[in-house]
Amino acid sequence: MEATPMRTALNLHRPAASVSGRPLRQPCQFVGNSARRWPCARGTQAARVRASEPDVTEPSSSGSSSPKSAAALGLAEIASKRKDLELELKLAVKGEDYGAAARLKAALAALDASDPVAQAKAALEAAIREERYEDAARHQAQIKALEMELGPAALECGLLSTTSTAVTHGVRVQVQSFFLPTKSSPSQGRYMFAYHITIANDNAETIVQLRNRHWVIMDGRGKMEEVRGPGVVGEQPILLPGKSYEYTSGCALTTPQGSMEGEYGMVVLDPKDGTWAETMEVKIGKFMLDAKGPQAV
Repeated sequence: MEATPMRTALNLHRPAASVSGRPLRQPCQFVGNSARRWPCARGTQAARVRASEPDVTEPSSSGSSSPKSAAALGLAEIASKRKDLELELKLAVKGEDYGAAARLKAALAALDASDPVAQAKAALEAAIREERYEDAARHQAQIKALEMELGPAALECGLLSTTSTAVTHGVRVQVQSFFLPTKSSPSQGRYMFAYHITIANDNAETIVQLRNRHWVIMDGRGKMEEVRGPGVVGEQPILLPGKSYEYTSGCALTTPQGSMEGEYGMVVLDPKDGTWAETMEVKIGKFMLDAKGPQAV
C-alpha cells in the first residue's frame, strides 16, 4: 500500500545534509532521554528543499488492529513486569535499601532468563562484540522471527529501540529517532517524529551513490505503509571511500508508537570506465518511533 506523502515545515529539526568533513549548521536542543545534538538548517536553500520534498509520510487513519497471540501477551506481561521491577530498583537504591535492591536485581535477572527477547538481544550483542558473525546472523534472524510473530506488540515488548545500525556491502546506516512534541497533537491522534540518519561508506576503494529509498512504516495498530522515492531530502549523494552523509527527515503517525525499516537503492562506480554499473540494496535496520522516547524541540 502506497503511503500519502505530505509537505511540512520540518526544516527546523533537520540539518543540512553533509558529506563528512563539511561543517554543519546550527544545533537543535534536545530534551528528555537524549543527550545528543544534531545540526539544523535555518533559512538555507537546503532547508527550503527539505521543507518541500515529500520525504515525510502521513498514514491514513483507516486500518484494523490485529489480535495479540499468546506469545505476544506473555512477552507484553514480561515487559510490564520488567518496568515495575526497574522502577522499584531505582527507588530502593535511592532510599539506600541495598538488601531490597539486591533482591530486585536478582528478580530482574530471573525475568531476563525467561524472556526470549532479552536472550536474543544479549546473544546478538555478545556475538557482534566477539566478532562471531555467523552467530550474529543467526541471532538476528531469531529477532526478526520474533518481530514477525509479535507484530505491533513487538513495540510493547522492548524488541525494538529508537536506534538501529545495519551494514550492507560495506555501507553502514545508523539511525536515531526522536519525538517532536511541539509538532504533535495527541488529542487529535497526530504524533510527529524525526529520524537522523548517518550513511557511511566503510569500503576502502568502492565509490557508491544513493539513488532511491524505500520505507516500510508500521503504526501501533499494525497498519503498514510503504514509501518509495528518488534520493533522500532532495539529494542523491555520492559517497567516496571512508566518507559519510547525514540527513534528518520525519514521519507522522496516528499512534504514539510505531516502527520504520527499509533500504536504499545504490549504484557502484566502475573504476575502469567511470560508469555507474552495479546496483545494490543497502539495508536500513528496523527502529522504533516512540512518543515516550528521546525528544527534540
